[in-house]
Amino acid sequence: MNSNRLNKTTASYTIFTLLWTALLITLPINSTASVSPPRIKIEAKPRDKMSFNIEVKNKHDSPRSYKVSYSYYIQDQDGYQKEVKVESDSQTGPWNWIKLDSGQNFKIASKENLSINGILNIPSRNSLGFHNVLLTVTEFTPRKKAGVTLNYASGSLIELTVAGSKKRPKTALLNPVIKMNKESGVNIVHLDFDNQSPYKGRLFLEMHLRHNKRLIAKIPLLTEQSQKSEQPYSSIFPKNLVKLTGEIDKTLEPGDYEIRITGQFNGVRLRTFNQTLTIDESGQSVIEDNSDKPLSTLLKPQQ
Repeated sequence: MNSNRLNKTTASYTIFTLLWTALLITLPINSTASVSPPRIKIEAKPRDKMSFNIEVKNKHDSPRSYKVSYSYYIQDQDGYQKEVKVESDSQTGPWNWIKLDSGQNFKIASKENLSINGILNIPSRNSLGFHNVLLTVTEFTPRKKAGVTLNYASGSLIELTVAGSKKRPKTALLNPVIKMNKESGVNIVHLDFDNQSPYKGRLFLEMHLRHNKRLIAKIPLLTEQSQKSEQPYSSIFPKNLVKLTGEIDKTLEPGDYEIRITGQFNGVRLRTFNQTLTIDESGQSVIEDNSDKPLSTLLKPQQ
């Protein structure tokens, strides 16, 4: 019995060690405060040259080599952001506008800091709108003779807004429906918001629901990411469509309901969206068949 227990314990420990070693090799490790500031916000115009500065700290007792790489963030329909790495020099984007006085590779002596000056050369064409670039500094740890060698990385996110003439942002509200959550029995409003502008902005949206001209509920509409983060607004990336939802805390009787949606995007008040929805016996809205209608009649511009 004791031998069996010992064998099982040894096997479990071996499996744990192998799994932990795999995690050390595959998971990224963040070096605390190796690059500052963590975020840089820049507002510019086409043809501007904007300077910025980052500081890289070497806390070790020996010199370290570093390399700069770039990536950027995109946003999915639920509002979550995903990092996309720039894998090739042939990829074009706002990272091509950046010049660092340190170059892409550099060394820092032990216990020293390196201040890196950068210049953003904004082109005259195709630069209007919001851009983001994550400037990542990877520290190359001297290779060990045995064991696992870890390379540490830290970064600074550059958020660039290139402004032109002020115009009302082009947006659209699409496909409003009310559905019943079968598990909870709660009615949920579903709506798509299409940011057709090149700018990122905060979206505040609220739906007023009326039945027989009586106000039933006021419902905030948010992305899934904003709801989980308990934010009162949704942050929307340029040229992106997101899905918004809101919970109705009232039981809906069958009949016709008027929805009125108001709000603002990027500091600009949106035009009011009005529509009538019919709720059936199941507590859900009857969806009209729009297959024979042109797209221009379905889009609800908010400009």
